[in-house]
Amino acid sequence: MLKQRIITAVILIPLALLGVFALSPFFFSLFVGGIVLLAGWEWANLAGLPQTPARLIYVASLALALFVSQYLPLQMILGLAVLMWLAALILVLTYPGSAMFWRHRSLKLIVGLMVLVPAWNCLVWLKHAENSSWLIVYLFALIWGADIGAYFFGKRFGKHKLAAKVSPGKSWEGVYGAIAVTTLVAIGVGLVQQKSFPQLMVMVLFAWLIVAVSVLGDLLESMFKRERGVKDSSNLLPGHGGVMDRIDSLTAAIPVFCISLLVTGL
Repeated sequence: MLKQRIITAVILIPLALLGVFALSPFFFSLFVGGIVLLAGWEWANLAGLPQTPARLIYVASLALALFVSQYLPLQMILGLAVLMWLAALILVLTYPGSAMFWRHRSLKLIVGLMVLVPAWNCLVWLKHAENSSWLIVYLFALIWGADIGAYFFGKRFGKHKLAAKVSPGKSWEGVYGAIAVTTLVAIGVGLVQQKSFPQLMVMVLFAWLIVAVSVLGDLLESMFKRERGVKDSSNLLPGHGGVMDRIDSLTAAIPVFCISLLVTGL
């Protein structure tokens, strides 16, 4: 499993970086949009649409939502994302009791749109920002660092369950590992950029917030997979499951990262 994860990561990371640095904002939006539509295909199955025609209709609806959303104010999209993830926090904390409120298929499909559309918008917005490519790489480094820290710390030290009813394999020790690695990433980037000590502390605090939200994104998908009775969103990526399994943390973290940039100007 670890060997497969490493091989897949070695292939995917250069492709992601190539997309970030080599593509113009327009083609980058299409590149990310393709990934989001693949995730939407998987989400349709998690929501209870196993039939190909129904899943294609959902993917087409997601594509339409992406197209329309680019004409909406970013502040509105960020506001919807904040509301979405606050609701997700409540649902995860109160699971399985909360399932009675979202078990209907149509609600699960709407949640998929609320998860994927803001993430796409915010990432496209980042691509238009100053130093856009390095901002996106920094975001990826935070999330990839959190994943690596959580995986190895969880495997080595994991004893205390984070959310046993949602995802028994995740532990608080894994969270601490994620925080440790992202702290090092934030401090390292801040030192390279010669940030002042207060700015460095702000970067670290937002890195911790992004870790917390990324964990929530992971747990939200785990909750839907548990209801669907599947381990992974698909088997598209050997050792990693599906596309949704790889971007679940990012879908939650991207809007928070954009908000942090808008609030702090860092």
